[in-house]
Amino acid sequence: MPIGRLSASRRTLVVEPREPMGDGTVDIYFDGRRVWSVRPDDPNKAGQVHFRWPNALSPYLQGVAEVTVTSSATGDVFAESRVRIGRSTKPIEIRDAQGRWLAMNKWNRLGPSFEGNDDGVQERLLVSAQRLVADLQELEYPVFIVGGTLLGAMRTGNLLPHDDDIDLAWICRETNPLDIALASMKMERQLVDRGYTSIRLSMAHLQITFFNSDDGTDHYVDIFTGFFMDGLYGQPFALRGELAPDDLEPIGTITLSGVEFPAPAKPEAWLEFAYGPSWLVPDPSFSFETPRSTLRRFETWFGVFNRGRVFWEKHFEKLLDRPDSDEGFDDVERFLRLIPPEARVVDLGSSDGRLTERIAAACHTVLGVDYSYEALRLARRSKPDNVDYRYLNLNDSHATLGFTLEIVESGQPWHFFANQLLAGLPKVGRANVFLMLRHALASGGVAYASFDTDFGKHYRKGRPDSWHLPLDWLYEEASPFGLDLQLVNTGHRSSPLGRRQTASVVIRRMSPQHEERAIESQFENEETTS
Repeated sequence: MPIGRLSASRRTLVVEPREPMGDGTVDIYFDGRRVWSVRPDDPNKAGQVHFRWPNALSPYLQGVAEVTVTSSATGDVFAESRVRIGRSTKPIEIRDAQGRWLAMNKWNRLGPSFEGNDDGVQERLLVSAQRLVADLQELEYPVFIVGGTLLGAMRTGNLLPHDDDIDLAWICRETNPLDIALASMKMERQLVDRGYTSIRLSMAHLQITFFNSDDGTDHYVDIFTGFFMDGLYGQPFALRGELAPDDLEPIGTITLSGVEFPAPAKPEAWLEFAYGPSWLVPDPSFSFETPRSTLRRFETWFGVFNRGRVFWEKHFEKLLDRPDSDEGFDDVERFLRLIPPEARVVDLGSSDGRLTERIAAACHTVLGVDYSYEALRLARRSKPDNVDYRYLNLNDSHATLGFTLEIVESGQPWHFFANQLLAGLPKVGRANVFLMLRHALASGGVAYASFDTDFGKHYRKGRPDSWHLPLDWLYEEASPFGLDLQLVNTGHRSSPLGRRQTASVVIRRMSPQHEERAIESQFENEETTS
């Protein structure tokens, strides 16, 4: 097959193939490592096919590389050239801070993949998944592999090279969303009792995470809850439709990279249900297109606790050390003037721990909580005696209420610091925080929060650091929880997304009289509106 030419800039890859590229997906390689798979547009009049680089790749595109474009299905080479992007003459290396090669994944984000990774992560993942499956089977959960894991087993007998995890599902016998959620929670408790680390992504979706010696995330296994309801099979977060019970059970076995795993009774039926009738044809760029009705149904039944978390995991994953910055120190000083000596403090959204330890240096006992394990990895590197860190997802109402109960049962006044947290939470996450503060501040504590009040220069839905929280939104959301807010500072800050307007507020529990009047006012407003 004749090989065409190509050229590249930081924004665009231009391919001039000698043969038609067709409508299948193509793989784009840098020096023999796949970095992106995409379906090409039609060529222009000059026969050129233009690809606009994903935003996530742009920061890496400076230097020299041998760029190759191949067919995902056959491996045929459409075009290949050595290109130079920008002024640098250094090799282009798309790696994270840990040195792992990265590629665009099915969520349109950069992440480590098995392809080009020779550090043994596939072997470690297989061992972890095999042990996890054995424990789930011992606990009598009907579990089997699904997703890209089953796809790889059926296509080649191995893990897909562009994948990064193992997917499991189990059949829940319950038919009510609440009972399904309770069954998933029971599973989680049993696995935690056996030493596993669980991240709850919804009330029907667990992610079992395994760490390396540096406390960074090494690999993970997803566990999806499957169930039959109203004649349809559901598997949150994305799948709901016609699949027969005998397509799944009795559960069989299949070999994956030399290891035997449980599989659906009819693997072809599950794969067609999930990927369509062309599931056998490789398409590394595939992404689920979930009907809005299915998405809304699952989100209403089981919630979504993963909003923004992956962004922060990827953000902190890039860092080997915490940045040398004094951002947020002014807010710390204002907070310290509010609290008594030797106070107990919770740093909500403790990030890399810089501000947590700044508070602790003033002789306070501080507990930092965050839902990014990569942030906690950085924070725990230099932990003073009076600082502790814990994983807590404030989007998870059950976990937040459990944490609140611990604080209240301590019988001690606690104070709360929240730097750049509230604007980066969805509304349900903020409601969980306000409910926590309502109860935790009853003993006389005080909370301090700073946040951006305007949009970032380049707002993107998937970037919580570009979100904003106007003051009137905050007052409207917090007052029904019996919280009194006092504005103490406004200003500006520099951020990766441009100059932002900021505000800082002090939050206290209303007195019973003020709370009663606030409730009456709320009812009056509702009656007027109706």
